[in-house]
Amino acid sequence: MAGRAAILALFPVVGVLGYLDTVPIVAWSSKSSSALNSLSPDLRYEDSLSIVGGILSPEDICSFDAVLVIDQPGLRSSDLRALPTSSGLSTILNTTPSSRQYPHVKRSASSSLQDITESLARRCSSTLTITSTADGPLDLTKNSKHVVYLNMPAMEGSPKLRKVAMLDHDQYLSSEIEKIDAAFTSHLVLYTGSPLEHYRRQLLPPSEFDSAYAPPDNSTLSDGGIFKRYQLFSTPLLVALLVVFFIIVPIIMMAVSALASLQSSVRLDAPKGYHAQEKKTQ
Repeated sequence: MAGRAAILALFPVVGVLGYLDTVPIVAWSSKSSSALNSLSPDLRYEDSLSIVGGILSPEDICSFDAVLVIDQPGLRSSDLRALPTSSGLSTILNTTPSSRQYPHVKRSASSSLQDITESLARRCSSTLTITSTADGPLDLTKNSKHVVYLNMPAMEGSPKLRKVAMLDHDQYLSSEIEKIDAAFTSHLVLYTGSPLEHYRRQLLPPSEFDSAYAPPDNSTLSDGGIFKRYQLFSTPLLVALLVVFFIIVPIIMMAVSALASLQSSVRLDAPKGYHAQEKKTQ
């Protein structure tokens, strides 16, 4: 019974791990879009770049005056669900004529989202703008078509920190989208996530085989505690610990308890009329 309860306790963990390789995709337009309306509402078996290609590949995508592609490493569907209904993005989505939302899409390891955005700008002969929140507000001229690739800060940390960060990102994005809406009556927005590992890989120091590489100074340690300096816990290690403590350990404890409760049915009673004291005097 205890083993069955332990297995059932692991089901939520397995469900969470099943969504680790997925990213959300949200797309909407200021006018009715056949590219969005033709997409199936259920594309859970498609990878992320296939869905992005299905949105940005049709010919009518070039009819938009502005296309905004938002890429946020580490973004989860739970981050978007945590936004209140009164948030800027929620209000915009509720008033758009065409939109599609895919909360759990298998992320793709093929070509990057920035490459697809650059290809779209060349195909539509639009002005390409690659920017991030650190570059400040968007500055788009009204006399030309634009394709914008916006790289948002990575989403990391505890659920509480992610919720606070998401509220800040919502204010920034809703403000920029309102500016685009005021300047371009015809625009499309695509908001999705990307693997956090790829983002971290871009922040790694240069290789030692690089001619410009200089060995790091190991005399000082990086700031922060041990969890910031080293990666002590990984997904396989956590799963192994859960299996050991919630399945193997309870089974061993049940076995030891069962062995300890065993009692011998043979009783060694003294023969009738036998007295130990009389035996000693003899």
